Amino acid sequence: MKSILCILLSFFCQNLSAQQLTINEGYLRATPPGQMMSSAFMKLTNNSDQTIIITGGESSKVKAIEIHNHAMRDGMMSMEHIPQLRIAAGKSITMAPGGLNFMFIGLHKALVAGETFSFDLVFENGERQSLTLPIKSIVN
Repeated sequence: MKSILCILLSFFCQNLSAQQLTINEGYLRATPPGQMMSSAFMKLTNNSDQTIIITGGESSKVKAIEIHNHAMRDGMMSMEHIPQLRIAAGKSITMAPGGLNFMFIGLHKALVAGETFSFDLVFENGERQSLTLPIKSIVN
C-alpha cells in the first residue's frame, strides 16, 4: 500500500510543473522574408514550492527551440545556448531583448506581425506546457 501511494504521489508531483508556471507579456518577434530565426520573450513565474526546470521547446513549425542568453565575449556581445532554465519556487524570470530568450531556429516560414505562433515548453520531467503567443513587429 505504501509503495502504491509513493508511486501515485511521485506521478502527481511530476505533473505540477506546467500547472504552476504562469506566462505573462509573451510574444515572438516578426521576421523579414528569408530570415528563419526569431526569439520569444516573456515573464515566467513559478507559483509552486519547488524549482521548475525548462529544457527548451518544440513545435512542428520550427526545427529547434532553444534557451539562449546574451554574454560578453572578448568585448563583443554574443548569444550562447543554455541547456536548461531553472526557476526557483515563488520566483519570476523575465526573458527580454538583450538577455534570456527562447531562440526559434529553422522556422518553416516567416513570422508575420499580427499572427500567433503555438509551441510547447518542455520541462526536465518530460511534461509540456502549450503556449500560443502573438507575433509582434520589431519596427514600430
